[in-house]
Amino acid sequence: MTISWSWNISLEIERTSLETQATDFAQRLTKTVHAVAPQCDPFKALNIEGTPRVSVRQNPSVGIPLAVGGQPFLNLKVDYRCCLDRDGDFLAVEKSKIEVVPMAGTGPIFRYEYDRNSGKVPSAHMHVHAHRDAFTFLMAKAGQSTRRARLRADANAVPSLQSIHFPLGGHRFRPCLEDVLETLIEEFGVDKQEGTMAALKDGRAEWRRTQTRAVVRDDPASAIDVLRNLGYDVEWASEGDPPSVRWDRLQQH
Repeated sequence: MTISWSWNISLEIERTSLETQATDFAQRLTKTVHAVAPQCDPFKALNIEGTPRVSVRQNPSVGIPLAVGGQPFLNLKVDYRCCLDRDGDFLAVEKSKIEVVPMAGTGPIFRYEYDRNSGKVPSAHMHVHAHRDAFTFLMAKAGQSTRRARLRADANAVPSLQSIHFPLGGHRFRPCLEDVLETLIEEFGVDKQEGTMAALKDGRAEWRRTQTRAVVRDDPASAIDVLRNLGYDVEWASEGDPPSVRWDRLQQH
């Protein structure tokens, strides 16, 4: 089989407006969370006034109630800010936050964050809101070879575990909402419905296929090598030079 490699043509995704793509994304999120919490408010795509951005979140943004044994246990707060990618074609998550908050508490126990334009901390990372003597000791005694380490060492306050940014796969390989929900089901015994796990697997597969397409756009050379090894005949079919590898995306933590 011969594949004509054209950077200007999407094989599976029709290019549509940001609003349309964000609405589709909101609907997929709603489908996912309804598989776990059928009564929670749906996600909606809301234009951010004065910017070419769209917020994808629950409206009203009260969180996703998760129960254990039928009793309220955790509240999952999910928020995405989306834009178009650098070519202006496809939906890209600019920022996201997923917080796991106990119903009986005042703040999260851990949270996942992503910042597409982050330059100082890992683009995808996790914060753990907890206290552990060994961690606090190590943070207080840590070296000062980086800016963040120096700021922590020079601070007067007792170091907090939640200030550590645990990297989670960068721009392309970060966890999705389905990963978080399945973790809460498996590790905390959150109630699930009939068909919940199948819905989470389907949502995860869709997310990973989307990310696979994004990775191919970052590194088309590797994609071509793999396709040729599988027996495909891949040739460049557009004018100009083929796109180069986006080393900045592949190297950023």
